[in-house]
Amino acid sequence: MAKFLVLGDIHNEYKFFMDASVYAEQNDLHIISVGDVVDYGPHATSTIALASTLAKTGKATFIEGNHDNKIYRYLKGNNVTVSHGMVSTIDALESDSIVKEDFMTFYERMKTHMVIGDTHITHGAFTKSYWTDNVDEKAQNRARLYGEIDKSKPFVEWNGQQYPARTYAWVDFIPSGKTVIVGHDRSPFHEIPAFESNINEIVESTNDQGGTVIFTDTGAGKGGFVSGVVLDEQGVVQETVIFD
Repeated sequence: MAKFLVLGDIHNEYKFFMDASVYAEQNDLHIISVGDVVDYGPHATSTIALASTLAKTGKATFIEGNHDNKIYRYLKGNNVTVSHGMVSTIDALESDSIVKEDFMTFYERMKTHMVIGDTHITHGAFTKSYWTDNVDEKAQNRARLYGEIDKSKPFVEWNGQQYPARTYAWVDFIPSGKTVIVGHDRSPFHEIPAFESNINEIVESTNDQGGTVIFTDTGAGKGGFVSGVVLDEQGVVQETVIFD
C-alpha cells in the first residue's frame, strides 16, 4: 500500500515543488496536492508541466484550489476579475498553447477532496454538514475552495483587493479521531488573511471533541515555502517537512 506526501499550496514555486517531488520519489510517497498549484509565483510554465507529468504518470493526485478554479474559468471565457496574482499564470498560458492545453486537461482531472482512513483532505474547509448524512452540497462546494466566511462582517482591503472575513467555526465540528488537512489559509484563526503577519509554518489544532486540523499553506509564491505532511498507508500523520 502507498504512503503519501500531502503538499500545501504551491503557487508556481517550481523549485520547491521539484524538491518535494524528488523527496517523494526517494521515499516512495504518492503526492497529494491540496491545490492552488498556480498564481503568484514566477514559474508558471515549469510548475504546470511538472504537475501535469506527475498526474499523467500516476505519481500525484491534485485537489482543486480556488486559484486553479479561477484560472480555468478565465480560460473558458467566464467573466472573472484578474488579480495581480494571476498575471504570471495567464501570460504563460496565453503564450504557449501546449502549456494551456496541459493545464486544461490537468485541471479537469482534479478532485474535490480525498479521504485516507480517518484523514480528510481538501483545499479550504469541510462544513459542519459534511460530517452528517445530509450534506449541504452547495455550501460544501464553496467551503472546499474558499474556506468559510462571515458574511455579517465587512470586507477588508489589502493591496488593492477586497477580502472577506473568515470564520473557523467549522473546525469545532471535526469529529473525534478525524484529521482534516487543508491549504488556502496562510494565517489560520485570523478573521482576515492578515498578510502582514503571516505565520509561514504548518499550524495544527485539536478541538474539544478531539478532532484535528492541519493547515499547510506556508506562503509559497508570497515569500514563504511549500510544506508537506507525510501520511502512512492508513492516513496517520508521520511527520511534517518543508521545501525551501
